[in-house]
Amino acid sequence: MAYLLAAQRLRRRGDAWPRWRDVSFTAGGVGAAWAAGGTAPGGPFTGHMIQHLVVGMAAPLLFVVARPLTLALRALRPGRARRRLLVLARSRPVGWLVLPPLAALLDVGGLWLLYRTELFAAMRHQPLLHGVVHAHMLAAGLIFTLACCPAHGRPGAGGIGPTVWVAPAHCPVVVAAPEYPVLRVTQ
Repeated sequence: MAYLLAAQRLRRRGDAWPRWRDVSFTAGGVGAAWAAGGTAPGGPFTGHMIQHLVVGMAAPLLFVVARPLTLALRALRPGRARRRLLVLARSRPVGWLVLPPLAALLDVGGLWLLYRTELFAAMRHQPLLHGVVHAHMLAAGLIFTLACCPAHGRPGAGGIGPTVWVAPAHCPVVVAAPEYPVLRVTQ
């Protein structure tokens, strides 16, 4: 809601802000909300994977291309709040966080913990834990997308390369997951 109000504020004062970015942000929010609380089609594994793809990949991409930080910086009046947001965005910890290797580690590492420990079984029976896991997946997806999305315009952004080398890393995490013995690789 704050995003749409900020976009409206820009347009009221005569600044251009593409409406497709509003649609992108709204679609990301709707997708993340649906995946967190809705029922996905298919069986338990298929439904879970659909939720995983929406929360961890589709919604973050939709949010990042909507450029909420750019919108916030343009919509805020010059002053302390705008300066603080800019200082935070340019801070060293944020810079480290969006390095493609670290972002990939957070993304794939979270999946490893989810599928290779008892976390997945526990989350299925504890709604609060389920929400925390989904929040982590969304945050890790956002960080990874920010680190790799060339549309973000950061110098040194990873481009498509990190996506290519991280995508195959998802497979060993899920295959042989204790919760889905049918997927275990047998020799």
